[in-house]
Amino acid sequence: MPRRNDRVKESFGIWKCLTQDIVAEDLSRGKTIYTPDQPSQDLFVVTHGQVGLHLLASEKRTLMLHVVEPGHLFGHITMTGEGLYDSFAETLTAVRFYRIQRADMLTMMSQDGTLALKLLEELGEYRLRVSHQIDEVAFKSVPARLASLLLDMAQNRDGEHVEQFPRRSHRQLAEMINAYRETVTKVINQFRAARLLEIDRSTITLVNRSGLEELAQGW
Repeated sequence: MPRRNDRVKESFGIWKCLTQDIVAEDLSRGKTIYTPDQPSQDLFVVTHGQVGLHLLASEKRTLMLHVVEPGHLFGHITMTGEGLYDSFAETLTAVRFYRIQRADMLTMMSQDGTLALKLLEELGEYRLRVSHQIDEVAFKSVPARLASLLLDMAQNRDGEHVEQFPRRSHRQLAEMINAYRETVTKVINQFRAARLLEIDRSTITLVNRSGLEELAQGW
C-alpha cells in the first residue's frame, strides 16, 4: 500500500460514523479498486480525490456511470448481498478512502436505525442514477446527453442548483455519456459558441441553464 500522506485534506460528508477505527487507504491515479468479477464484500467512503465507476460498453469503450467525490460512498451493491460488484471502480486522481466490511456495516445498521435508513436511501439513489445514465445513453443524442450530464453535475448533495462545478476532462465526459472524445470536444465548442457555458482550467460554469435544459429534453 502507498505511504499515507497525513497532510491530505479529507471530507467525510455524513459518513464519518462508518469509518471509526478503520485505517485509511491511499492509492495513486489509475489504480483499480474492484472489478465486476469480484465478490462485493466491502463498502467504501471516499474522503479525498475521485473514483470513477464504469462499465465496458460496445466497441471496447468505457461507459462512466458515476464519478465519486469526497464525502460520498461507492460499492453500494455490498448493501444488497447480491454477490458481485456491478462495475469497475478506478481511481481518477490520487485518492484516500475507507473500506467498511459488509459484516461491520450490517452490525452498524442493526444498531443505528437512522444510519440504516440513510444507507438504504443512498442505495436507492445510486440505482436510480445508474438506470438514468443507461437510459440517457440508449435513447438520446450526444448533445442531449451532454447537456443532461452537465445539468446533473450542477447540483449539490441536496439537489440544489449550482452554476459552477469542478471541470472534467473531455475524455471523462465522453466516457460518462458513451461517446467519442472528439465528438464531445466538438459539442462543447458548440455549447461555448452558443454561450451556454464557460470553461476555464479548473471549473465549468453554466451560463444559460434554460438553454441546456431545452437541449437535454431533445433526442
